[in-house]
Amino acid sequence: MIRWLGLCCLVAATSYLADDVKTVRQLQQEARKEQSSQSRGAGGNSGLKLTVAAPSPVACPNPAAVDIFKHYIAYQRTEESDPLKGLSVLHTEVWMRGPLTGFYIEDKLNGFAPNIRMAYLFGEDGLQGGGTCPIEKDWRMCTAGSAGAEYATNVVQACTAQIDLRTIPAWVPSPDDQQKRQVAAQLRREIEAEWPNAQEIVVRDFNLQDPQITFYVKTPEGEYFQGCAFHAKREPPCEGWHLFGQALISSIRKWIFEKPYRLK
Repeated sequence: MIRWLGLCCLVAATSYLADDVKTVRQLQQEARKEQSSQSRGAGGNSGLKLTVAAPSPVACPNPAAVDIFKHYIAYQRTEESDPLKGLSVLHTEVWMRGPLTGFYIEDKLNGFAPNIRMAYLFGEDGLQGGGTCPIEKDWRMCTAGSAGAEYATNVVQACTAQIDLRTIPAWVPSPDDQQKRQVAAQLRREIEAEWPNAQEIVVRDFNLQDPQITFYVKTPEGEYFQGCAFHAKREPPCEGWHLFGQALISSIRKWIFEKPYRLK
């Protein structure tokens, strides 16, 4: 945002004598003559020229994105398969474009082939994309791949960052305050739109910064387990609904009912 700065002159009068009034007028006339002279010296262009300094680059990495990433790591630790398990410090390459920040993990991942690395892309409201790629691929291409053309006109910044995983606190759900209950009501409406005859809806308790929601639905026809990408600030907050592949239903049930949050 460009702020227009106006030049303000304050004349403090100590009296209302005629000489004082004349002096002010003289000053005004001299100022107009000086401005006219400067305009002619600049080629007769009397238009006011403003020089706006270029905005300072955003800190790299973006501190807000680092906080979101740390919460994602805390959430990821609660899952059975944590690719960062066993690491104490993350060594990352950071890619930034506008509000998007990508972290490319240089360290070897738990449960993956030695030549596979992971990238995460975050926006202002959470996880935007990411995935794995071979170590032979340029890390910038790997990180920017899921950004698409979004904010393509913004300047790209790059840097490195280390994240001490030992300092990240354990994941905890958000307090059950008004904001969380509003999001829970939105989730219920969204799920009921898919299962109008739902008799019971239970989600695993959640934090408003979590990247996904896992839920259980009971209907007269049977029981259903699904997940979705979660962005608490969006409406609807649930998108990208998915099943769980070859995961055991018993494991998913256990995961949900370890920390149940009942919507219905």
